[in-house]
Amino acid sequence: MAQTPQALTGKTVAVTGASGRLGQALLRSLQAQGATVIALSSSAKQLSLDESSAPIETIAWKVGEEAALEQLLKTVDILVINHGVNVYGDRSPEAIQRSYEINAFSGWRLLELFIQTAQAGPSNDEGSGATQSAKEVWVNTSEAESNPALSPLYELSKRTLGDLVALRRLDSPCTIRKLILGPFKSELNPAGIMSADKVAEKIVAKAIQGQKNIVVTINPLTFVTFPVKEFLVTSYFRLFTRSPQASQNES
Repeated sequence: MAQTPQALTGKTVAVTGASGRLGQALLRSLQAQGATVIALSSSAKQLSLDESSAPIETIAWKVGEEAALEQLLKTVDILVINHGVNVYGDRSPEAIQRSYEINAFSGWRLLELFIQTAQAGPSNDEGSGATQSAKEVWVNTSEAESNPALSPLYELSKRTLGDLVALRRLDSPCTIRKLILGPFKSELNPAGIMSADKVAEKIVAKAIQGQKNIVVTINPLTFVTFPVKEFLVTSYFRLFTRSPQASQNES
């Protein structure tokens, strides 16, 4: 089901993984639609979207230190959770830890932190432009949620994030959109087929249209496998979990 279309003009949008190819492409596409963009990067280097433009606001942060972004997120209308890692064929304990920590648990912590800012009501911070009822989260879970990606730990960790997002959607006070993306050329996937810029343009266009699950891929199977997977997982969660309010009432 599509959500109400949202114009991006005047919105403040923060993007994690901003130093990556898709992160920068998203920042350019969002800015082109009138959004004020904030780059959240693991690097302290100030980012510019092209050679002739001035640096944009860039905030350095580290996985595991998501709580340090709380005050910033109160001022943000849309958070795009886009950071990730691909360890390819490595199956060492360190690779397992790294994959889940970066691809799943860090994204989940940011999601929960952002949802708390939506639940808290309008911020009293001076200069805050975020309207709580219009807050959104876009989560890049990848088509690895429902299809093989020839990288088992990438698939497992991204599916975990995707399932956590599906579960959290049941009670979230703000819109959560999933980005289901096929292979695009990036530092994580130099052999990717699609252009990061084209992918970003399609993501932004589909978000403005109000699509809840934004699929951008060259693989036609994803348009079948993902909706089926999402329906089954969401139905399972609805049947066998309770809302926080229902749990409080029972106690």
